[in-house]
Amino acid sequence: MYTKTKIFNLALGNLGVSAIIQNPDEESPQSILLDTYYETARDTVLEAHEWSFACGYKELSTSFESSPDGNFLYSFAYPNDCVAPRAILDKADNKEKRFVTAIDSTGAKVILTNTNPCVLRYTKRVNNEAFFTPAFVNALAFYLAYQSAQVITGSGNKKNSNLQDYQLAIRQAIVTDARKIEIHDQDDTDYTDCR
Repeated sequence: MYTKTKIFNLALGNLGVSAIIQNPDEESPQSILLDTYYETARDTVLEAHEWSFACGYKELSTSFESSPDGNFLYSFAYPNDCVAPRAILDKADNKEKRFVTAIDSTGAKVILTNTNPCVLRYTKRVNNEAFFTPAFVNALAFYLAYQSAQVITGSGNKKNSNLQDYQLAIRQAIVTDARKIEIHDQDDTDYTDCR
């Protein structure tokens, strides 16, 4: 099971720092700095892929404003826990439909589409680290190390090497996660079954 403390210590290890953090709320300079970057790093890595552990579905509620874009009939309120919208599903046929995100006249973020009623498939903001997968944690620790490297180590080389390590880790994590969500229906037939 992963915790914020473990992720902080992985990031410090990626930076070559041997001191460990006992509690993410402690007053050490490293803990304060990592905590400052943590939410942005987590949400950036969540946004990078449609993670199986962070996939959510929500029937959308129409906003009080009409669509600010004449190409779309409906304007829906953007869910507070949405890191990245992935698809709009028509409730009638469960097919994906076109959508865009926008800001309405009140300054609220909205989702625009021509489908109503509809369901949003999206990547949720996951605040409980226990749900994270090992590959996601690895990528997150490298990204957190990349963001904090210059301040903690004073080394541009550490920053660059952690960015490269993050890029490799995120590619591996995406492949690993994609294998978890392959669908193999029992009733699917292939070419040889038809012969």
